[in-house]
Amino acid sequence: FRLPAPFPIPASLTCVLLLLRQYMVLVPFLIHTNVPEKVCIQLTHLNESVTLRATLEYAGENRSLIADVVSEKDVFKCIPFTVLKSSSSSSAFLTVLVKGPTLEFRSRKSVLVKNSESLVFVQTDKPIYKPGQTVLFRIVSLDEDFRPLNEKVGLIADQFPWLTW
Repeated sequence: FRLPAPFPIPASLTCVLLLLRQYMVLVPFLIHTNVPEKVCIQLTHLNESVTLRATLEYAGENRSLIADVVSEKDVFKCIPFTVLKSSSSSSAFLTVLVKGPTLEFRSRKSVLVKNSESLVFVQTDKPIYKPGQTVLFRIVSLDEDFRPLNEKVGLIADQFPWLTW
């Protein structure tokens, strides 16, 4: 059955069309390594049980984030995951598959994966020292949002060979 091209759709029918089975996948465009991230999936107006699968293709491997059977009519799930640091920043693919006896949704999106970097600040108690004075300093490591990190800094002597201890 085919409708003529200029066939007007009544507003009441438009509302019914919007109530058909739908899905939405929310994922950050930029994923940082070694930081908890999450992908959220919303399914609406389901009339059958479906299998929900989400996989992340990154650094040559496919990692399953979720493989679950959903039997509710409407569902909203957020799946936490962490991507391990790799040798370089690159792209990854997130694939979400919703499959049932009479329907199938598939979404494959590219996301950028970036190694998270910390910022290291060295603070001294004075701007200028005279020979023989004791240097007091502190080192603070922060993430990209300037939140303190609980990480250890390597040997200072290797980074500042001109300092005498």
